[in-house]
Amino acid sequence: ENFEAAIRTLPQVLECSLVTGVDADYQLKVVVPDMDHYQKLLLGHLTRIEGVTSVRSSFVLNQVLNSTELPLTHLRS
Repeated sequence: ENFEAAIRTLPQVLECSLVTGVDADYQLKVVVPDMDHYQKLLLGHLTRIEGVTSVRSSFVLNQVLNSTELPLTHLRS
């Protein structure tokens, strides 16, 4: 609850999902202008949240597909 409340205060965080099946409890999608801002977010905020014991980061190198379309036509009977 403390983690989720803290995450809600960070405008850089676009998405926060409680996940299973991986080596993490939460997965965040953040947007920052550069690595300096990411470092400030990570060290100044994320790692200071009570209960956060480790952080794993991955970065998008190239966005192959980005769509908001939700094609549901295959669900029709």
